[in-house]
Amino acid sequence: MTNVKAKNLNCRIETGSDPGSSQTGSAGGQVPQADYTACGGGVIWADTMSGVTLDGDLNFSANTCRVGAGTAAGTLPSSQGPAVKMIVEHKVELIACLKADHSFILQHAHTKRIITQRQYWNLKDISPPEKNVTNLIDEVIVNGQESCSLFLEVLKEPEVLQTYPQLIKITKQCC
Repeated sequence: MTNVKAKNLNCRIETGSDPGSSQTGSAGGQVPQADYTACGGGVIWADTMSGVTLDGDLNFSANTCRVGAGTAAGTLPSSQGPAVKMIVEHKVELIACLKADHSFILQHAHTKRIITQRQYWNLKDISPPEKNVTNLIDEVIVNGQESCSLFLEVLKEPEVLQTYPQLIKITKQCC
């Protein structure tokens, strides 16, 4: 990236990986040798920036999700646990409910360490509220079974149920 002037610059990388997969060969010739190797679902962005002038923020974020062999991106492998499945099945209802006070649920997810500090910073300024909550739930799902279980426990806490009374019906259906 060269000679760019902007108020803010946001760079987001989203990838899917199959932990059991290997290289499948090349469709258009040999693949050039990489200077870096990403392992365990990691992402490496090796880009040069020069002559970049920003008046505001520079934000980078990367998300990886595991995609099982033979599944389409965005669908969960069958090996995902029951908490992941419950959140996915009730995602639309959860978004509709939690967007009423999106920062409240974000604070709870952060303090219970369901999301990382980096995920929190990437999520906290997103608007509109529906997008904020959608991204939070997506992060929880990508983080896996343990995060989803913790998130479901948060949704049952009295303080959370008091803030979102619709959760009583949702949590009885799924938990």
